Amino acid sequence: DDERERSGGPHRVVDMLFVHAAALSLTELDAVRRLNARSHRHECEACLRAWPTIASAPSCRNIATTPRLVGSDALVAPGNAPFGSRALVHATVEPVLAPETCADIIAEAEERAAADGWGSRYTLQSGSDELHLADLPRASAAVAAALPDIAAIATAALLPPEHKPSDLRVLNALVVRYDAARSKDHMAPHGDANLLTVNVALSAGHEGGGTWFLAVRGGEAEEEAA
Repeated sequence: DDERERSGGPHRVVDMLFVHAAALSLTELDAVRRLNARSHRHECEACLRAWPTIASAPSCRNIATTPRLVGSDALVAPGNAPFGSRALVHATVEPVLAPETCADIIAEAEERAAADGWGSRYTLQSGSDELHLADLPRASAAVAAALPDIAAIATAALLPPEHKPSDLRVLNALVVRYDAARSKDHMAPHGDANLLTVNVALSAGHEGGGTWFLAVRGGEAEEEAA
């Protein structure tokens, strides 16, 4: 029944919601942990089958990087685990894919999209288009060949020394297209639900564009870049 409260005038309806929260027992929590661990293991095994070359990543890679520091302590965990560093964004000084490789990836993506169309089935963004790299055989082969080195670069730049590049797994790989003429020129601010994200700019010769990291303050980025 509706709960009614008199306040010196007409009755007014008060919606009341009663929530009963039952705490999980230690046995139930342990079962959830085991289920999560099993699901994660199966996911990692599937990722390794899809991108097996990452297992051959070298244990270390000397690469010059330009770090951009995260500017807000509110955005990092205590001790900033598992990174062990507040320098969470880096840009490589030299490209990780050759220009001709990037051009071929673009060409294959355009060929595939001409037949099947672009879309946004993974990121669900209205301001950009994408294709899965798994649907692009030439591009997949090129990225698979470069993947061990990319993994080693990312690990050396962003993770503590005890983390091995060969232990990383590729959760997903996409080709994202922006087209300002069609108002497909952005992704809404978001956070990726993975340990590391590698962005490779495939195209060149245009004005503007790039990736904006909300947590990076310009002063710190400019200071580090210098």
